[in-house]
Amino acid sequence: MIDVYIRPILVAFFCFPFLAFFTLIPYMIYEYRKYGSILFLRTIVVYSFILYLLTCYFLIILPLPSKEAVLQYKMPTIQLQLGQFLYLLGGKITSTDWTHIQDILAFFQDPSVYTVLFNVFLTFPFGIYLRYYYQKKWYHVFFLSFLLSLFFELTQLTGLYGIYPRSYRLFDVDDLLVNTIGGLLGYAFAPFFTKFLPSRSSLDEKSFEKGKKISAFRRMFAFLIDAFFFAIVILCLFLFLQKDLKGSMLLLYYCMGSFLSYFLFPALFDGRTIGKWIMRIQYVNEEGRKASIKQIWIRNLFLYFVLLPAPYYLKVLSKIPFPIWIQKSCQFIVGINYLFFLLQGILIFFGKSQTFTYEKISQTQLKSTILEEKEDFS
Repeated sequence: MIDVYIRPILVAFFCFPFLAFFTLIPYMIYEYRKYGSILFLRTIVVYSFILYLLTCYFLIILPLPSKEAVLQYKMPTIQLQLGQFLYLLGGKITSTDWTHIQDILAFFQDPSVYTVLFNVFLTFPFGIYLRYYYQKKWYHVFFLSFLLSLFFELTQLTGLYGIYPRSYRLFDVDDLLVNTIGGLLGYAFAPFFTKFLPSRSSLDEKSFEKGKKISAFRRMFAFLIDAFFFAIVILCLFLFLQKDLKGSMLLLYYCMGSFLSYFLFPALFDGRTIGKWIMRIQYVNEEGRKASIKQIWIRNLFLYFVLLPAPYYLKVLSKIPFPIWIQKSCQFIVGINYLFFLLQGILIFFGKSQTFTYEKISQTQLKSTILEEKEDFS
């Protein structure tokens, strides 16, 4: 009996890292865009909720029988007599001798008893999560618990959405009632289980407070988002022009993609790249006011046309018959610049600095707008 429940739980724990991996980036974008930061405790709560729902799903579909075995099933697929579990459970309660441990153990080992308890505990955590983190009222929990149970029952009734020729588990209307009761019980007992956890409002305030400053991870994530859209622009140019990505064409693609992504887009959309817009980061001048388009262009010119493509320039330079000392000097200068850039990145990562050299040249810096715009987020 226990094995029937243990195996789906183990499968859920095995599959969870893959699901977490595919949802991580959307989760990070949502958290950074809404709060400007990612709290470890909030992440634990959200992903434990995802793991719980995944475990519930596997508990109601596993183990999977073969299609041939399902074709031989003769059992009914639907039970529509509401309250039948009360009749069965009442009979077991009255027939059990509660003074003998053997009878008590036999009571809990009876399928009509442990299946009811299973269905209660299946949605019990659902009510806790809804009340604690999602701050739902009892009637919200009642309705959402019913919908969750209905989803489970329809999954079973449809034979896993038509994969099987018929239902391999019983659609029981009593399960709808018991699951809904389980969610409401979770709602009722939520304060007992969460009294040592910070409230949702305190989590939000702490997130917004951290979001006032731009962390190195938030800045890097904005850069990676920009790089992703930059790659899409390059791909579109390649498909449109149908030229090989090599030689002078590669440089042309890079220049055109950089111009569209890092110069034209900020000029059209309030001085932000796509990544900065998503991460709610604004270019500002040294006084903290919105930077001019000229300053933003100077900043991005140094970053995307001087610093980052420097190795490509060295490769082109190596094909020109300059004296060896000139080439070595250029390589040394580029190496020093990259080392200096790396050291600045380390200082920014540990909060010892806020700006790179190209930002000092353009007299720009980055500012978080999360508190200014949080009321507009939906």
